[in-house]
Amino acid sequence: MEKAKPVASVCFLDNRSISMDVEEVMGIDSGTPMKIADDQWFCEVIIRSAHGTVALQLLADSPDRFVVQAPEPPQVE
Repeated sequence: MEKAKPVASVCFLDNRSISMDVEEVMGIDSGTPMKIADDQWFCEVIIRSAHGTVALQLLADSPDRFVVQAPEPPQVE
């Protein structure tokens, strides 16, 4: 039998938030928000790593909640 490898490490913090460490990320994909009911939208985010995949299923009251804020690219000298 093949030994299981961790894909992500999850910690539940005292302030009721979650911290997740994913190593060797190879790509991040975000699905298109879909309306599932009045004031209820669904979107999936998939993180692919060298060790496996982490999928997040997200619910929100508006498709605007799923806008991803990309960081500024590093300055090249």
